[in-house]
Amino acid sequence: MKSSRTTGNQTLAWVLLAATMLASAPVGARVLELRVQQVQSPIASARGFSARLEESATAPGGRLQVDVDAIAAPGFGYAFGKLHWECALAYDARDGWACAGDVRAGSGKPMRLAVIFSPKLTSARLSNGASAVGVRRDANTPAITRLVFEQVPAAWLQVYVASAWNAGHVQKGSLDGQLDVRATASSGVGVQGPLRVRGLALETASGGIATDGIDLDAKLNFSQKASTRKLAIEASIMGGQLLAGGLYAALPKTPILASVSARQEGQSDWNIVALGWNDAAVLNVAGNARWSPTAGLRALALQLQSQDLATARDRYLSGWLDPAGLAGLKLAGSVRGTLSMDASGWHAVDVALQQVDAIDGKQRFALRGVDGDVRWTADAAMQEGGLRWKEGGLFGIGMGPAAFKLGSHDRHLALSAPASIPMLGGSLRLDRFDLVPPDASTGARFVFGLSLQQLQVAQLARVMGWPAFGGTLDGSLPSAHYADNQLVFDGALQARVFDGSVAVTRLSMDRPFGVDPGVSADVDIEGLDLKALTGVFGFGQITGRLDGSIRDLRLLDWTPIAFDARLYSDDKAPGKRRISQRAVADLSNVGGAGIGASLQAQALKLFQDFGYARLGISCRLANNVCHVDGVGSAGAGYTIVEGSGLPNIRVIGFERKVDWPTLVARLKAATQGEIVVK
Repeated sequence: MKSSRTTGNQTLAWVLLAATMLASAPVGARVLELRVQQVQSPIASARGFSARLEESATAPGGRLQVDVDAIAAPGFGYAFGKLHWECALAYDARDGWACAGDVRAGSGKPMRLAVIFSPKLTSARLSNGASAVGVRRDANTPAITRLVFEQVPAAWLQVYVASAWNAGHVQKGSLDGQLDVRATASSGVGVQGPLRVRGLALETASGGIATDGIDLDAKLNFSQKASTRKLAIEASIMGGQLLAGGLYAALPKTPILASVSARQEGQSDWNIVALGWNDAAVLNVAGNARWSPTAGLRALALQLQSQDLATARDRYLSGWLDPAGLAGLKLAGSVRGTLSMDASGWHAVDVALQQVDAIDGKQRFALRGVDGDVRWTADAAMQEGGLRWKEGGLFGIGMGPAAFKLGSHDRHLALSAPASIPMLGGSLRLDRFDLVPPDASTGARFVFGLSLQQLQVAQLARVMGWPAFGGTLDGSLPSAHYADNQLVFDGALQARVFDGSVAVTRLSMDRPFGVDPGVSADVDIEGLDLKALTGVFGFGQITGRLDGSIRDLRLLDWTPIAFDARLYSDDKAPGKRRISQRAVADLSNVGGAGIGASLQAQALKLFQDFGYARLGISCRLANNVCHVDGVGSAGAGYTIVEGSGLPNIRVIGFERKVDWPTLVARLKAATQGEIVVK
């Protein structure tokens, strides 16, 4: 018996008719064959269908063998090659015909297929161990096919996932539930019903989107008519991890309600007309988006709110904060905002903060009571906003209340007017600030300028744990530029201390907001009062003036790794130049030096201080070794102190190379008075 093209119902009718004919056929009719060129249904189609039925000699039924060249379900993204199924066909007056046996598709391992069919009901169950997919179709509702899933590996859905999202790859998880598939020639295909997924893990080839260990209970509603697809999902998500770009979320075991409603025309982008995320007070999100199966996210508009930033920080923000060097940042307060992006990148961001606290785990900064509305836009029209805080701190230095007027246009967020921040008995004035966030081709960039006005060095010394000394810190850095993870300062920072000046120039920082920040600078020292300086640091007593420089200073994670430093007395400064017995001993110890002659060693014990013509020491640090020199040569050594008058004292150094940790230990011992003159 042959047929060129039939529907699925017609094919079933032929098989039932063949079984009935065999059951009532004369003894000579032992075999019946059916061949169909193509079988068509609204859900799937089969090509090259053939069935062979051999009569049983003892009971109604026999041996059924089915072969199909190809099966395709384009609405679900599935297609199979050669398929072969053999089963024992049996008849029951109440249940109708039943057939169960192994089915093999291509060269894959066989699975068990059990089918029951009668004029009223058709059902099939494909199983592999505990995993099974069931199909049930009632003659009273011929347009509806019910699919039942039992512990189905989520990887079985890979082909369907790829049809809607070709970059997605399902790795593990299990699926239970049931779906009703409604398929007619006029209305197309519709799929709806509850699903339960446990331990879902999936990712894209690039790793930009991934999930692991997610449990969810969902209601699915999918339809396809002609080239139009519609999808609606409502889900309760519990536990697991989610990664999407910079977003990393460690989800709680308590349910999070998520929803999405989307539409696709042909092979165009998915238009996500509504999406939602409800995590109680921690995070609420609503919005819409446009998603390309090949290019990913192409447009996004969201409204979000969090009344519990402390929990939201750990649950959702670590993926952005940790790489930025803010792994220990503590947050509190609430935030609400809107944001939007298109194919060219972010378009607008509006964030309102209410009583926000931000405290760095490494105690680099702290802000308390932050309020305001920060608006950023890529449009040409200006957007006004502002920010204020009640109090703050920077590296342990307290800051008073401050307010900032902000404006944004053409992707820039800038300070509209200078802002003053009270600190250290004076003020830090932010004269300029202009930020351009990162886009697809470049990272974040910003420029700022600041001035320091009458900062009290005594207060700074107290905060930093330095010996107490006075003076003021003034200066300006008119322009500082940040780009490519480097911060470069223009201008000089000037400090008036010890009746002299210290100027910092060529200041720059690498990775200022990341791990192991690096600092480069030059430092110039002029006219420091040595009596005041040595008195503060407990380094004996020296009178006169000190000049010097530190060239090519390099710090890594705030620890010196390279510099070329010279400190020397100002020979032209007026006034006496005297050095105490204690200071001679300290300098001798620091430089690994010796006293010029035994007679001088005796004089050191007899006199409290000495005159000097000049003194100085230099250190070029490289590879953790300090290459030391003085103010002149002395045979194989170098002169640290050149005496003047009687008794004449001379301090000579002989160690040209000193390990940096050793030199630091000597300086510490000298300033703590641990050197004893005998």
